[in-house]
Amino acid sequence: MRGLPGILLALAALVAGTLASHAQATVSYYGFDFPLKIGALTRSDINDLEKDRPGAGYGIRYTAPRTRADIFVYDLGKHSISWDVFHADQKQEFENSVGAVHRAKERGIYRGVTEGPEFHSPAVTNPFFRCKAFVIDRGEGRLEDSALCLGARKGKFFKIRISFTPSTGNIAERSKELLREIARAMKF
Repeated sequence: MRGLPGILLALAALVAGTLASHAQATVSYYGFDFPLKIGALTRSDINDLEKDRPGAGYGIRYTAPRTRADIFVYDLGKHSISWDVFHADQKQEFENSVGAVHRAKERGIYRGVTEGPEFHSPAVTNPFFRCKAFVIDRGEGRLEDSALCLGARKGKFFKIRISFTPSTGNIAERSKELLREIARAMKF
């Protein structure tokens, strides 16, 4: 009997070690590496949207207390996507993405959507991200600050939805700080 508990304990340690090393692994999609941690954020859900809708790509969620960043990498089946946030393909996708936030309210996902200012990150001549700020009312007094940011690299759209709860303002500044962390982690 003493041998069996020892074997079970060793097996449990092996499984725990395998699971821990798997949780530490960096995952890659379309040449982008998504580490387990980005600053204070920890990677959680990964959604393979591509399997059901070619061109829809992948969604990777990162969370921390009161902060969430959903990163989407996709190409919509396009062979070439400009890196320029003011190019026609990015302008169209940005407008479609802003419209999707409003459609979520129409479908009852959000109780209210208030648009805020547009901003760019970094704030230079050729920014990587074009962003739109929102205040989202999820009902029952739950307000969140949100930013929708779109860019492109490696021929793929790179969209990030950032959410901060509760709503406290300074959406652009807080988002830019998080975008810098993401850009460093993604090696943009």
